[in-house]
Amino acid sequence: MSNEVEMNFIDFHCHLDYKDFEGQRKKIIDECFSSGFSRIVTVADPYEKESHERTLEILEYNDNISCMTAAHPHNADQYSSEIEKKIFKFLENKRAIAVGEAGLDFHYNLSTPENQLKVFKRQINIAREVKIPLLIHSREAEKDILKTLEQMGFNLPVIFHCYTGSMEDAKEILERGYYISLSGIVTFKKSDYLREIVKILPINRIFYETDSPYLSPEPFRGKLNTPLRAKIVAEKIAGIKNISIKELNKAVNRNFNRLMNL
Repeated sequence: MSNEVEMNFIDFHCHLDYKDFEGQRKKIIDECFSSGFSRIVTVADPYEKESHERTLEILEYNDNISCMTAAHPHNADQYSSEIEKKIFKFLENKRAIAVGEAGLDFHYNLSTPENQLKVFKRQINIAREVKIPLLIHSREAEKDILKTLEQMGFNLPVIFHCYTGSMEDAKEILERGYYISLSGIVTFKKSDYLREIVKILPINRIFYETDSPYLSPEPFRGKLNTPLRAKIVAEKIAGIKNISIKELNKAVNRNFNRLMNL
């Protein structure tokens, strides 16, 4: 077995249920696990009728795929008791590792800020009730999210996915013992600020992801992203931190196992 196959890459956040992957989903999964992946985490959307069903099919196809679900802030205006029932039902799956992605998005504001906050608090309570970590979606809302988590006394692990916040907020996140997950944005030419944040991140608080089919890293920016390109994100992070891919992946897999051993 080659060294590459032993690298144990993780894509901590992707959307394999999306129709963008129709006709090539299994091929992509197979390529990942034959080329050095130890885990893929895919996100199911309770608002999409077929998303949970498709995600369950994906889980059945490969035992090394984990999942999560939650009410995304974009859809907070449409939240209902029926959506919440779907979330609880899906989280009964033994491979559901987190409530996510949940949070606030004050960049797009596709739902009212009031409803976003209300629904976010419900997702926090769901994570507390199910006793699993919370994965955060945040756009221009890090301080509000940190304030809400503190007010609600949430004491389970928290991961800020696809982090694009400030250095100040990153330091606060780390001080609380939370995790930060980095996407292909860290490879973008105008992301110097994010690369500076990577420098101060301890490896026991890092994850990386693709958020595919979105955010394809350089040099593939603008093209369909896949979990395979988590390798590019990992290589960028390892380079910034001046460590080997092996050392980074060892730490990230350890971080993943720590989340699973609640």
